[in-house]
Amino acid sequence: MKILLTGASGQVGYELWRTLQFIGEVIPTTSKGYEVNGMPTLALNIADSSDIEKKLNAINPDIIVNAAAYTAVDDAEGNHSLAQRINADAPAIFAKYSVINDGLLVHYSTDYVFSGKKESPWIEEDECDPQGIYANTKLLGELAILDSGCQHMIFRTAWVYSYRGKNFMKTMLKLAKEHQELNVVDDQYGSPTSASSIALATALAMKNPQDGLYHMTSSGKTTWCNFARKIFSNAEHMSLIDNKPMVHGITTDKYPTRAKRPSYSVLDCSKLKQTLGIKMPNWQTSLQLCMQNLRRLN
Repeated sequence: MKILLTGASGQVGYELWRTLQFIGEVIPTTSKGYEVNGMPTLALNIADSSDIEKKLNAINPDIIVNAAAYTAVDDAEGNHSLAQRINADAPAIFAKYSVINDGLLVHYSTDYVFSGKKESPWIEEDECDPQGIYANTKLLGELAILDSGCQHMIFRTAWVYSYRGKNFMKTMLKLAKEHQELNVVDDQYGSPTSASSIALATALAMKNPQDGLYHMTSSGKTTWCNFARKIFSNAEHMSLIDNKPMVHGITTDKYPTRAKRPSYSVLDCSKLKQTLGIKMPNWQTSLQLCMQNLRRLN
């Protein structure tokens, strides 16, 4: 079974590259075909429809796992065209190929498709109300796949982090070495989710794929402020930092951003468990495991 993987250098993509080896032959792709940890990848520009079609026809994959996305939420507000091509147009091309070739498309989406105004966990059937360019283009990508009729599994996730790449956990660890006090938003709620847990859950789902849209985040919820505090507590215990900084909770209006963030991003993952038999781990457990991996690399 041949698996075309996009975004192989990203947080989720890299973990998928490692995990999906147990399922089939993985063809990892990156935007320019550069090496990732000394391993070669195939160049695939998912902002270029002609390049996508060319590579699909050459590789003829049985499964497409699309882990690539334009995720620079604030930059997307000024780069609508690029975000559209990557987040919406590319998934539509992958879906069309999957219909024609009777293949499976695995795609990742986001909590941003919702307004964030709800005060209880979002379910898959809740009305979408994207609040910015990134959010809207991600929703359009979902709809293109659903409308195509292809075999698909769409996984919405949120607050993703890893011991690789740029993410909240690594940013906090860097700031901890530079500041004794930090202000972190304390009125946005979500479920921090490790890239490795997403990859493992995806591999399990692919063993017996069931068409559908699923929520895939860690269990439990927290705020960015309390997430930071847990990161620092773990880091101090693991000797990743000398002293944990004092963290002060602030409101969203005290930390303005170009794109609006959902105030409540907790996703209900019951469908994932009931349909696919996959139970996501608690966010605190996953964080500890991720940070242990980070310590081993340091």
